[in-house]
Amino acid sequence: MLSKFLKNNNSVSSKETYKIPVASKELASFATTIFEFSTDAMLILDAVGKIASVNTALCNLISDEKENVIGKIPDFLFGGQSDILSFKNFIRDLVLNGYWNGQVLARSKSGAVVPMEIHFSAIYNDIGEANHFIGICSSIYSYISKMNELPFDPNIDPLTKTYNYNSFLQRLEHNIHKIEKDMSVLSILYIDIDNFKDLDSIHNYLTGDTILKNLGSLLMETLEKSDTVARFKADIFCIILLDIYTQESIQKMAEKIFNKITAPYALHKEIEHISISMGVATYPISGETPQDLIAASAQASKQAKTKGGNQIVYHKSLNEI
Repeated sequence: MLSKFLKNNNSVSSKETYKIPVASKELASFATTIFEFSTDAMLILDAVGKIASVNTALCNLISDEKENVIGKIPDFLFGGQSDILSFKNFIRDLVLNGYWNGQVLARSKSGAVVPMEIHFSAIYNDIGEANHFIGICSSIYSYISKMNELPFDPNIDPLTKTYNYNSFLQRLEHNIHKIEKDMSVLSILYIDIDNFKDLDSIHNYLTGDTILKNLGSLLMETLEKSDTVARFKADIFCIILLDIYTQESIQKMAEKIFNKITAPYALHKEIEHISISMGVATYPISGETPQDLIAASAQASKQAKTKGGNQIVYHKSLNEI
């Protein structure tokens, strides 16, 4: 259960989470009215990740009725049962961080793909437990088509032109199956831009977009075609490195990428230094499943950030190589 998981984790971030005071009946009624009649598609998950409520705008977006989705997990946000791995990773990140932002490929009841941008935040009660999660969903199909002036590619993040969250998970799972047969290894680099929200607020959102686009381009230019670069979510990028067999080679490549990203004016012509917190995990040393590898690399990145950022941390299991 998510609530039990939250009780046992003291690392849940407080940012973008909300402690809701006990409201008056009038205020509660007002909030209910806003939720129901908002033009933004909204849903609320309970403490175990099932849908507690949806508004009319969401039903219109997915072409379904409320009674068909309430009480169920919102796997339609990630393409339904065909991409349950994405949903499981979403739930894990939501529980650990207290929020989740990203672009997904939802599926309507008819099976049509609906590209969405979704923002979820945890709602905490008076004793610090997350008892609900509220999400706002927006269709971005028109935005994508207008920006690219090309047919929408469901595998690509429209801003950075790197792979998106869903595609990264699929490619990671595929590569794990492949290297199991080849008896080789792969590494994941989890790259979190330090103080990205501060950069965004000090300058403007266009500055943030420029940084993300330039980072995507830099990574794609640096890596081999066999490697995978993805905008994992918001300001986080993930890389799958293939055909690197030694700890020394892994460190050398991680340092090469780190130094390119943090070089003066590398990501923006008006910002001299942008730092990152990089976490590195390797299959099968750090984990044997996509979930374990992502969690290990994210944990290492979080350790780098806790130590002040602007550094690389290798998952502890790598030190045993």
